[in-house]
This record gives sequence, structure tokens and C-alpha cells, in this order.
Amino acid sequence: METSHMEDVDAVRQALTKLMAIADRLETRNAQTVQRIEAATVALDQGVGRLDGSGERFAQGALQVIASNTQQSVAQGAGQALGEFRQQLQQSTDSVRSAARVMDEQHRGLAAARRGLVWNGLIALLVGSLLAAGTAAWMVRASMQQMAQARFGQDILQATQRGVLTRCGDVLCAKVGRKPQRYGKDGQYLLLQE
Repeated sequence: METSHMEDVDAVRQALTKLMAIADRLETRNAQTVQRIEAATVALDQGVGRLDGSGERFAQGALQVIASNTQQSVAQGAGQALGEFRQQLQQSTDSVRSAARVMDEQHRGLAAARRGLVWNGLIALLVGSLLAAGTAAWMVRASMQQMAQARFGQDILQATQRGVLTRCGDVLCAKVGRKPQRYGKDGQYLLLQE
């Protein structure tokens, strides 16, 4: 019974070790993904800045070449196009940042789950240890009772061999001596003569 219990504890330990390795791998992958997303966000922000600068230079050159009436309509069209383009780039940047936040939340969730697994493993080990200690205590107690019973049987055998305990016809009788000594709360037992 104790060997089976130890095998169960070892199986739980191995399972916990595997789960912790998986959680560590997932955590590493999540961290790498978050780094890649952050790098992509920085690159997008830099691209938006370069496009803003390039767009403004283009608009100024075009406005100088075109006549004054045409200049206003081109400026409005270019402004709207740049505004829409800037808005699309901003939405893309926001989406990437949102994805990075989600990945960060997942990372925190995995870390919490790993901590939960560790605590559950520790609790399982503690319960297993308590069960093993209880089983050992019960076995010691049972052995002590068996030893006491064996000692009682040995005392009866010795009393019979010495003639203190014998048969008187069909009845069991004991040699108690001329002045028997009593034992027990109410003196209900007589001590055998040794």
C-alpha cells in the first residue's frame, strides 16, 4: 500500500514537472511575441512619421507649381487623402497595440495558472505525505497491539508450564496461594502465584 502511494506521489511530481515545463515554454513564446509586436509598433510609428514628413513636402511642392485656384482644391484633396491615410495608419497602430495588450494579459494569465499548478502540486504532496505518515502510525499501532497479544499468549503458556494455570476436571483453575492478593478497582481479580 505504501509503495503504491509513493508511486502515485512520484507520478504527480512528474506530471507537475511536465506542466511547469510547458508553462515555461508558453511564457517564453508569449514574451517573444510581445517583443516582436512592440518592435513592429515602433517600426509603424517611425513609418508614420516618415510618411507625414514626405507627404508634407510633396504637398508644398505641388502647391507652388499649381495656380492659386487649383492650389486650393489640390490642397484640400491632398489633406483629405493624407488624413485618411494617417487615420488608417493610426488604426493599424492601435490594433497592434491592442494585440500587444492582449498578449500581455495572456502572459499574466499563464503565469497565474502556473502559480496555481505549483500550489496544487504542493498541496498534493502535503496531503500525500500526511497520508503516508498516518498509514505508518496506524501500522505501528497495529504492530504494538499484535506484540501485546503475543506477550499475553506467552504469559499464559509460561503459567501453564509452571503449573500456576491448569485444568481441574473440566474447569480451568489457577493456583493463587494461601493469601491471595486482589487486583482491580473493586478487587474482582486474584493475582496468580508465581
